[in-house]
Amino acid sequence: MKKFTILSVLVLFMAGLASAATNVGEYIPSPAPLDNGGPDAFGYSWVDNDNGGGPTYSWIDITGNGVEVTGLADDNNVGPFPLGFDFPYYWYTVNHLWIGSNAYISFSSSANFAHPFSGIPYASQPNDLVAVLGADLDYTRGGTCFYYTNNVDTFIVSWIDVPQFSNDHSLDDSTHTIQLILSAADSTLKFQYGENHGNFSEGGNLADVIGMENVNGQVGLEYLHNNLPANHMWHEGLAIEFHPEPDPDFEVLDFGILDGFHDGSGADFIGNNEPYTIRSLAKNFGNQPIDNVEVRCQIRRGFTTVYNQTITLAHLEAGEEIWVSFDTLFTPTIVSTYRATFSAIMSGDQNPNNNTKICELDSYVLPQELRYCDDVGETGRSWSGDFSGFGLEYAIPEAIVLNSASFHVFAVTTAGPAYFWILPDVGGHPDEDNPLAGDTLQVTADGWYDVDFSWANLNFAANEKFYLVAIHAFENTFQFSMDQTAPLSFRGWEYTGGLAPDRDREVSDVMFKISADVSTGVVDNNVVPKSFSVAQNYPNPFNAMTNISFVIDHESDVNISIYNVVGQMVTDLSGHFQAGNNIVTWDASKNASGVYFYRVNIGDKSETLKMVLLK
Repeated sequence: MKKFTILSVLVLFMAGLASAATNVGEYIPSPAPLDNGGPDAFGYSWVDNDNGGGPTYSWIDITGNGVEVTGLADDNNVGPFPLGFDFPYYWYTVNHLWIGSNAYISFSSSANFAHPFSGIPYASQPNDLVAVLGADLDYTRGGTCFYYTNNVDTFIVSWIDVPQFSNDHSLDDSTHTIQLILSAADSTLKFQYGENHGNFSEGGNLADVIGMENVNGQVGLEYLHNNLPANHMWHEGLAIEFHPEPDPDFEVLDFGILDGFHDGSGADFIGNNEPYTIRSLAKNFGNQPIDNVEVRCQIRRGFTTVYNQTITLAHLEAGEEIWVSFDTLFTPTIVSTYRATFSAIMSGDQNPNNNTKICELDSYVLPQELRYCDDVGETGRSWSGDFSGFGLEYAIPEAIVLNSASFHVFAVTTAGPAYFWILPDVGGHPDEDNPLAGDTLQVTADGWYDVDFSWANLNFAANEKFYLVAIHAFENTFQFSMDQTAPLSFRGWEYTGGLAPDRDREVSDVMFKISADVSTGVVDNNVVPKSFSVAQNYPNPFNAMTNISFVIDHESDVNISIYNVVGQMVTDLSGHFQAGNNIVTWDASKNASGVYFYRVNIGDKSETLKMVLLK
């Protein structure tokens, strides 16, 4: 879906990189290619079947033996899906991916890739991007998607008969069929184009891209951007093959920060005077081992530094990532917003774009208004389509009752209705089918709009995730306010026919807030358990850390054991727990990728569930 309000875009410049070859499969060139390009700095080149030679177009129908991808909408992605094997990609290997509605995949990011579609490579998320036809497609108007893996060396994704987005449905017959084939045998990526109608330039909405890039968006190869060059326009029967012939002298030295606090770099609420463990996910993005690198965390309240700690990492292998826990706990002493800056420090680092991550901590004492934004909206956003808007996720470290919720309007064009919902979480995603509460109100002017939810008895357990979602019923009636002053929460969602992580998470916070108090303990939404039960771990699949939730109806000792796929116990998380909802975290950073089982046992009751660790 096209943005209605144009926001400023951070222009990031590529750093000059040089690196050592990775172990990729042997590539055998197709006969007499006449249309080719590249290589990029690493050694990827492309060749197509136009003008004679090149790869053979051979569509593979996977609708009968593949898995249908559900949950795709307008501007979102689903996953991760395991490849079933290790695929050599640039100087590292990948084994899972996210599938996007706009005909793209990413090997490492669930960030949304949507209009306007940047050129490739581009340092902003999502990286590890493969844009087969990155363009404004809309699954809410039709189309299907399937993936297939032989679990040995081949993975296929097919986007089939997907309409282009259009405000008035005038382009619903402009459909596109595209296929991606990953082959580990020779490390190639093959793009194939079936029947396609429309070229994404209708109505002045031109924006599309075809190409691929690496894990930090510094190296990549572009085939087409915004329908240029003209002789690269996709058409039925076109096949493009990307293949690596690594430059043996190519060397990458790149140490950076992936996340702060936890996966997704979301802001955290912390009780005032409550100690908090500071953590950061650091990664060696390069293809060379590195020694004696530093991770620093500095926390400020306004201009006052209240925490400053540095950890030295003795050694990281190429591609290795690690959660760093700082030795000193942080304890806020004033109810305020704190800015945490994580820094990766390495001599000779060739890519400064991923060296810092700024995150947010908000201390509180209940009852209190809880929000990630300030009172100043620097800009407004809306969508060129009816029934669209934004969401924001919350997770409070103690049990609360939500009394009211609010959203801020930046500007009004025409008075119109807004829908406001409180949604529960299901598997790390808003459960749109089971709202906990909602209301409809008329938006007539800018400012805060408050909705009383005290009638709904919305009690949430400690660290239970929930979502605020606000929708404008009709296109362009009003704009939602955006706070663009750091620190940011990275917890925003967008609704364009379905909820997905907001494409602008890294530059703005939607201005929502709640009024909360200590939980009453009187619950209608199953927060207080009536029996013993165990939830699926979240996230799952996961990288390094995951949370295991269970509920018990009385205070008790609980045995929690984790086993590998051959039945060997790898860790014990047992302990004494209070009645209610409990969460334990498993740090699997030292464990190998694979399938694990966790068994939760209390007295004569036990439950066992499966989880997948992906690194």
